[in-house]
Amino acid sequence: MKAIKKIVKEIIDNRFRIISIAKYEILGEARESKLGLFWNIANPCIQLFTYWFVFGIGLRNGRPVRGVPFLAWMLVGMCAWFFISPSILKGTSSIYSKKNIISKIKFPAVILPIISVFKELFNNLFMLVIILLAVWLNGVTPTWNWLWILYYLVCSIAMCIALTMVLSVLNMFSRDVKKLVSASMRMLMYLTPILWTMSNLEKHHHTLVTILKINPLYYIVEGYRGAIFFNDSPLNHPAQNLFFWGMVIVLFIIGCHLFIKNKERFIDMY
Repeated sequence: MKAIKKIVKEIIDNRFRIISIAKYEILGEARESKLGLFWNIANPCIQLFTYWFVFGIGLRNGRPVRGVPFLAWMLVGMCAWFFISPSILKGTSSIYSKKNIISKIKFPAVILPIISVFKELFNNLFMLVIILLAVWLNGVTPTWNWLWILYYLVCSIAMCIALTMVLSVLNMFSRDVKKLVSASMRMLMYLTPILWTMSNLEKHHHTLVTILKINPLYYIVEGYRGAIFFNDSPLNHPAQNLFFWGMVIVLFIIGCHLFIKNKERFIDMY
């Protein structure tokens, strides 16, 4: 409990620094090109078009999913993925990439993975607004259940922070962690029903479906879709809520322990 209190206090005390550095890094990257922040939206949109053409037109021939246009269904799932994936990848290497700063000045290393998450959050908020407008134009009428998107966004932030706190420390001791995370995220992209549906699996592979649903990304992606397309809410899934938040809390506790235990070693390692 002492380690958790110390880490939480450090995060709260540096909350304004986290936001400021995240904004500074976004603007710094934007200044490197003439179009600036345009590429923060353009790159994901190009990827979205590619996935829609290959999976929606090429493989599904434009067929809807549970009565929802495939493009709208896919956009919502990809919106969650485009926040979670880069947050975890960049958060994993956040401490190692700033090792020179940590070794030279007194800097709270624990905020580095959180900065990476908030940096991606700023980019994702723009995309979320665009995707919601696109879904609306596809004939999906907004309802009050759309507000549950904010809950699932908080879930995404909490999961990414807890997970990257653990991975960023482990990556300091072995760069194989970053390679493993990169490979795992590529695998999770296709193991999570972002570009495909579980309808066929549910008919013949009940055990496999149960295993796939343990994936916390499934909870978030399907949560987004349920809120937007099917008037669903997390109140209808108490068991999944408990499992997800239990996992996040356990990861956060492990992350706090790792930071407190290795805080001095970060400075001595380089």
